[in-house]
Amino acid sequence: MSLGESEALGVTVVPSLPVRGRDDQLAVLDQALSDAVSGRGSVTVIEGGPGMGKTRLLQAAWVRAAARGFRMGRGMADPTQRVVELAPLFEALFEHDAPLLDRSSLRQVYAAPEQRFWLLQEIQTLLEEVATSAPVLIVLDDLQWADSGTAAALRVLSARLAGTPIAWVLTLRPGQESASLQSTIVALVDAGATTLHLGPLDYDAIASIAADLLDATPDDALLKLLRSVNGNPFLLVDVVRGLAAEGNLSTAEGQVTLLEDRLPSRVSDGMRLRLARMSEVSERIATCAAALGRRFTVADIAAMTGMSVPDLVTPIRVLMEADILAESDDRLSFVHDLVRDAVRASVPTAVRRALDREGADVLLRRGALPVEVAAQVAESASFGDSVAIGVLADAAEALGITDPAMSAELAERALLLMPERHELRGPLVGRRAVSLFAAGIRDEAKRYVDTVLRQTFPPAQQAQMRLRIASMFGLAPDIRVENARHGLALPDLPSDLRAELMAAEVHNLVVGGRVAEAVGKLSAAEAAARECGSQEAEFAMDLASAGLDYQQLEFSRGLARLDAAIARGTSEDVRARLAAYFRGWLLAAMDRFDEAIAVAEEGARAARRDRQHWALSTFETLTGIVKLQSGRLPDAVAALEGHVSLVDGAVVGGVIDAANLSSLAFLRVHTADEWGSRETVRMCEAMINSTSPAIRAHAAWGLAAHANAHGQIGQAHKWLRLVWDAEAPYSRRLYPHDIASDAEVVRVGLAVGDHELVSETLAGAIERLRLNPDVSSIAACVHHLQGLITHSSAELAKAVPLMRSAGRPLAVASLLEDYACSLLAEGSTADGIEMLDEALDLAVGIGATRLAGRVRGRLREHGVRRRVLLSTGVHSGWDALTPTESQVAQLVVDGCTNREIAEQLFVSLHTVNTHVRHIFEKVQVRSRFELARLANRHDNGT
Repeated sequence: MSLGESEALGVTVVPSLPVRGRDDQLAVLDQALSDAVSGRGSVTVIEGGPGMGKTRLLQAAWVRAAARGFRMGRGMADPTQRVVELAPLFEALFEHDAPLLDRSSLRQVYAAPEQRFWLLQEIQTLLEEVATSAPVLIVLDDLQWADSGTAAALRVLSARLAGTPIAWVLTLRPGQESASLQSTIVALVDAGATTLHLGPLDYDAIASIAADLLDATPDDALLKLLRSVNGNPFLLVDVVRGLAAEGNLSTAEGQVTLLEDRLPSRVSDGMRLRLARMSEVSERIATCAAALGRRFTVADIAAMTGMSVPDLVTPIRVLMEADILAESDDRLSFVHDLVRDAVRASVPTAVRRALDREGADVLLRRGALPVEVAAQVAESASFGDSVAIGVLADAAEALGITDPAMSAELAERALLLMPERHELRGPLVGRRAVSLFAAGIRDEAKRYVDTVLRQTFPPAQQAQMRLRIASMFGLAPDIRVENARHGLALPDLPSDLRAELMAAEVHNLVVGGRVAEAVGKLSAAEAAARECGSQEAEFAMDLASAGLDYQQLEFSRGLARLDAAIARGTSEDVRARLAAYFRGWLLAAMDRFDEAIAVAEEGARAARRDRQHWALSTFETLTGIVKLQSGRLPDAVAALEGHVSLVDGAVVGGVIDAANLSSLAFLRVHTADEWGSRETVRMCEAMINSTSPAIRAHAAWGLAAHANAHGQIGQAHKWLRLVWDAEAPYSRRLYPHDIASDAEVVRVGLAVGDHELVSETLAGAIERLRLNPDVSSIAACVHHLQGLITHSSAELAKAVPLMRSAGRPLAVASLLEDYACSLLAEGSTADGIEMLDEALDLAVGIGATRLAGRVRGRLREHGVRRRVLLSTGVHSGWDALTPTESQVAQLVVDGCTNREIAEQLFVSLHTVNTHVRHIFEKVQVRSRFELARLANRHDNGT
């Protein structure tokens, strides 16, 4: 190893020295590199305190990977830049002399923070392309200081690229990481990441390192002294170097003798005395450099000290020879964070704050973005610092979407720095209010808007801010209703603003499941929208009214209302997209599945075109819900998976995510995915305490479906009763509602003797038919329920052709099972078995594994076995792939990246990622290379 190689990661080590005492950890890293050579991805997390050798292990992995032909990237988080979006990841991918990726390869400049989703898609594709020519190593150091964007990116990219030859090696100090990084590490470990814990070096390792450094064997007295560093590798090296520099060691005949039993002065005296022994200029440079972050340029030091670059050469060389500074690529750094911390601690607190503030100004003049110095400014600025206030305001705005909690924190700090009548007070108060809500800090957000917001703005501006919060559809509906009402309570509002607030109140009552309240507010809100003459208020009101039409089962009226509103148009992009989304719900409720899927696909295409992540996720959710109801279960799983995680489940507030979760719970049940079912159960349990009836209803439905599928009828009934006993009638509780669920409710009600539940479910179905007489599935549902309740095979027989014509194969299979049971109970064995055969054929064909298993059981009870059908229901191997998965697998084998597959199949990259993961699981491979080899053997019949 050359000296240049040893400094590649920005640290100074003795060249050509082996890593001691870490054999087990090195073996794990070697295996990760071997896996990448074999085409498999991996994640290794190295944990250890400061000075325990984390970076040294990264260096060892780097050198070994270079020898094996890896493409490599490295990055390091910096505590002064802990709010900078994706800083360490970008350094690893795009910086250094030979960057891993070419930044110019990105399709566009991603300046806006909400573009992170699209940026990660671009990075995924670029990494896939690089990994086709060589395995890749990405090392990220000191992630305890990483921003939340990097934490999210690691979770996303490592999962999406799991089958790609990329080895991720990450280091952090345990106990110091942010909450977002903690959750990411948990997710990575759950997904198979390996964690290495670095403890103190043992006695043998200490002796070996000392021998390596001194090229001789240390005597017992020296080893005894070296044990005082408690196995910390950095301190060990520092002590040995200090003893040698001070002439306290003697070497003779291959053995090193300690002359005097004392620590070197560089260790025992502390950094203040250590710097005092240097020249005044060197001391000044060191203390100034400590205010510039972990790495800095000579020009930065020149600007900070007021010295010319030539005058800096000698004192910088002195600091390097004293093992305080080191070279790091084209910059300088401290040899270790412990050294930088010691330098900072040697300066009085007041002086340190002033230096930090001056350092931030130097970086700003150099061209640093406000967000890059925000943390340093926040900690060092004094009251009235106008530059600091502007920097923090800009940073708070930039982080409003990607890290709202930090945005709120920076806004608060800026407000504390400014005088009462500062021009930025209003915008910062508004930013803090919105960010607190977006971060889910509900109680503090409520107190803030009820006090500070009221004290800062006149009524109209307060109302505008309340409308903004009421329109954040990712928040819980009750929070949005509350803010709309607070806005309406303000005096002297413009008529159009009042009308929009009234529309927002109705809309949020509807999606929150408070239908009766929405009905009570409807007429006044519609009148206000008409009278104010505002196109935007009228569109907002039509959107709310159409939602209420759905909840009141007036599907045709709701669809006509939305179509008219969309034809008139709106300048509010979010409302326009939500109108299209809700239109898809109405079309599905009327069995118009092809049209509903077309709406979802067009919405997704427009979202990709306009780089709107929230809209893409929304329309993918719609695709999944529609495909579930139309019996395309594997495609529904691919569309719905991954949009809501267990981490998110505790804070799901919007009905769109809630509908996604309950639909995914049903899918897990139908496909007999036990692991996935347990995951959705935990998410539903986290969501069940929502204040919104609609959100609770979706959570309860997911829990009821799981309990019912596992024979826990009483528990399923308990969850259904939670839905039933809420404010609105049962039939209006889910938003959207799957008509096939009515039969499930009646079965549970009949099983436990809850006649009220049964009769009112039937009454709701009859009312739905009265309002929608031409919808086949709605008519079929009434006959189905009547057949179950009255044990009438004749009613069930009437339902069958209607449901067949509705395009709902899952509902047909369930109905056929009930019809068959009724026929068998009447003694019509042959007809009953025929119906069970058809139900089994349908269930197997669409992947409804649990229903298929139950129907097979009924056939066995009558002495019938269907082995041919059973063989088609395989869960692993090539034959288990769905047609879409087979198509995706072939494109992977052909060498297409996931983005190229998405473009060819006109689906999202998210959906392709899900398909690829399912393919790997079914054919039991871990990489694209293994899939290609397996495909070749399969094609050759070997």
